[in-house]
Amino acid sequence: MKISRVGLFGKFQDNSVAPILAQVRSVLERRGLRVLLGSTTAAEIDGERIDEENNALNEVIDIAMVVGGDGTMLSTARKLSRFRVPAVGVNLGRLGFLTDIALDDLEASIDDILAGRYHIEDRTMLSVTVARDNQVVYRGLSVNDAVLSKGNTGRLVEFETRINGVFVSHTRSDGVIVATPTGSTAYSLSAGGPIIYPTLPVLSIAPICPHTLSNRPIMIDARDTIQIDAIKTAETHANLSLDGSIVHEIRGDETLELTGAPDQLSMIRINTHDHFEVLRSKLGWLG
Repeated sequence: MKISRVGLFGKFQDNSVAPILAQVRSVLERRGLRVLLGSTTAAEIDGERIDEENNALNEVIDIAMVVGGDGTMLSTARKLSRFRVPAVGVNLGRLGFLTDIALDDLEASIDDILAGRYHIEDRTMLSVTVARDNQVVYRGLSVNDAVLSKGNTGRLVEFETRINGVFVSHTRSDGVIVATPTGSTAYSLSAGGPIIYPTLPVLSIAPICPHTLSNRPIMIDARDTIQIDAIKTAETHANLSLDGSIVHEIRGDETLELTGAPDQLSMIRINTHDHFEVLRSKLGWLG
């Protein structure tokens, strides 16, 4: 892939990253690349902008470089996936499972990319719909996960789960997390979900603090459809969150459908990238 135009996406509307963006832009421009600022970049930061309203991203940039933490990458990735623009992240956050280029390695990593010493990981994303009376009332996309949680109450939420229309379980818990492989090291991990190799085409379903201790996480093919309905909450509504943000209030008469999205997130990985070394480093494993 020939790379001549780079979209630079800064930490969401945060002008404090201006010096770092200037450093990254300088490195790119010294190598003859045209740099355009993406929509997440604070308006106060000067530079040529991508006109995202009137242009498809894949027509104006070859790759996207996201400067921030994993949260910045998540918000940008949903936009990029539609156009299959590959993304690489420069890490300013704490964990950095998605944004794994350190500032100290910036120039060497850019040189590796320009020299073709990289590969692209296609990551499964999650398509989510909420229907009421057979009418879709919400539709969304997530990179990491979708979470049904009990809302502002100390009591459990009840729900039924089906896969491709086949009944799986009736659950009483604090909620449930449906995660992609990318999201398997996020909230799902805290709920006892499995760590999944990032390119596997699967989804995991992990109950949050289930009342029945034998109710354990399961993994399914990403082409399958998960249905969650018969939702009962006490005193208040439940919440549906995508990638950590509440997107819809659940009354209880809805059906949630979740499956692998038709679009995928394309992640640029330097060939020296070692997923297991990242796990050891970020999760504090010994060895």
